[in-house]
Amino acid sequence: MIPPKKRSEMEHNFFLALEDFNQRINSGDKDRIENAVWATAEHIKRVKTTPNNRVDVSTINKNMRLQANMRKWMDV
Repeated sequence: MIPPKKRSEMEHNFFLALEDFNQRINSGDKDRIENAVWATAEHIKRVKTTPNNRVDVSTINKNMRLQANMRKWMDV
């Protein structure tokens, strides 16, 4: 799994993880919802945006970064 080399790649990976989180929440499957909330929700809440509405990459913690990069890797 190759880590992103550019900010835009990291943002893309983060939004893939965010989209996956939203799909799990909207699935209606209790187990998937509980897993998403347990594994991802706390990390997503901590991510901030900049005044121009871009993701502040410095606020993405290690766990969220790993999830985002793995989400990208799984799509390949």
